[in-house]
Amino acid sequence: MKNIKDFLPSGLYWRTFLIFVIPVFLLQVAVSVVFFDRHWSKMTERLALAVSGEVATVIDSILVQGDEDLIAIIDKNMDLQVNYTKKTNDFPMRTGSTDHSIIKDLNKALSKKITVPYAVSFYPDMKRAYIDIVVGQGVLSIIVPEGRLYSASSYIFILWMIGLSVLLFSIALLFMRNQIRPIYRLGLIAERLGRGIPVGRFKPTGAREVRQAGEAFIRMQDRINDYVAQRTDMLAGVSHDLKTPLTRMKLQIEMLGDTPDSQALKSDIVDMEQMIEGYLSFAKGDGGEAMQRVNIDALMAKILQDTRRLNVTLLDATIEKTDKTIWAKPQALERAFVNFISNAAWYGDTIEIETKAEGEVFVVSIADNGPGVHPDHYDDILKPFYRADKSRNQKTGGVGLGLTIANDVIVSHAGTLELGRSDHLGGLLVTIKLPI
Repeated sequence: MKNIKDFLPSGLYWRTFLIFVIPVFLLQVAVSVVFFDRHWSKMTERLALAVSGEVATVIDSILVQGDEDLIAIIDKNMDLQVNYTKKTNDFPMRTGSTDHSIIKDLNKALSKKITVPYAVSFYPDMKRAYIDIVVGQGVLSIIVPEGRLYSASSYIFILWMIGLSVLLFSIALLFMRNQIRPIYRLGLIAERLGRGIPVGRFKPTGAREVRQAGEAFIRMQDRINDYVAQRTDMLAGVSHDLKTPLTRMKLQIEMLGDTPDSQALKSDIVDMEQMIEGYLSFAKGDGGEAMQRVNIDALMAKILQDTRRLNVTLLDATIEKTDKTIWAKPQALERAFVNFISNAAWYGDTIEIETKAEGEVFVVSIADNGPGVHPDHYDDILKPFYRADKSRNQKTGGVGLGLTIANDVIVSHAGTLELGRSDHLGGLLVTIKLPI
């Protein structure tokens, strides 16, 4: 069952428009209903009553005098065309409408004024009504113009009300668009900054609240950049400070000679250097590489070329040519893909890569025939320093930062990463989606 929210617009522009339109529309409907019920209907009834009074006067005059001069005077002064036919017992056969609202009001008014037999018919195309009345030994036919029975001012009033409303709504839409444009622009800039796309320094515009939000966003951006730079500098300094004693330790071990103990110490020092390099790479992230437009086909061709150098079997890759570009940091994105492929090559000997474009999303799937990962550990393997091998032996893997760094690169490109099991190869399936 659908909710009413499913039928409402999701954008601020059209939601604001509905806030203006719905109350005014309901007000116009209420005014129109009250106006037609009280004014138009009453006015039509009174016009019909006035015409019926004149018709009754004509009947009485014909019965009293019955001369043609009187008929001419009535035709001239009352705007009624009168024709009296004597010695006729049947009504003229009329084909006009007898159930029109004007006829109903006129019938109601005539029934109060005259008691002799009569018939009424209306011809909208001729804009006139015919009243045939039995008077004495003949039939009195009276032609009443449409303008005597109702007033067009009611319709003119409705048209003016609708026309002015449309005009005012159009003007309001223009002003509203100008007010919402800064909010839309701020959202686009936030999206681009979140993906690392260069936007320069933008000046907040619009209403005071929108400018305040823009200025707060700029301050937040500066604080985040300062924090990231401070963290990177701090870890770089720590790495440099740790490398100095490690270098001295390596020199001292070399002086001890080639003994089993010295070989073990050398291996530990190498492991420590690898861990320090891993920590520093994790802290630096993409290394400050600038965003640029990257051709998807060229990027995937280079990645496939690197994959073929690995000691694995690469199945016929399903690479869909898109001829499109994305905003990306090419080196960082390439390292992320290579990291996923290297991880697949570490646990399996067969890799399958598929790419395709789904609308405005570019999808890359990397599958292997390795043992895979239990679904309960999908979130864990993306955490920093998590390793499937708990022995911490560097020969069975790194320090547990490779997939974490690759995932951070994908997220920084506004992409998503999904893990699953490959139905074809049986190992881990990594699905990467990037916006085009």
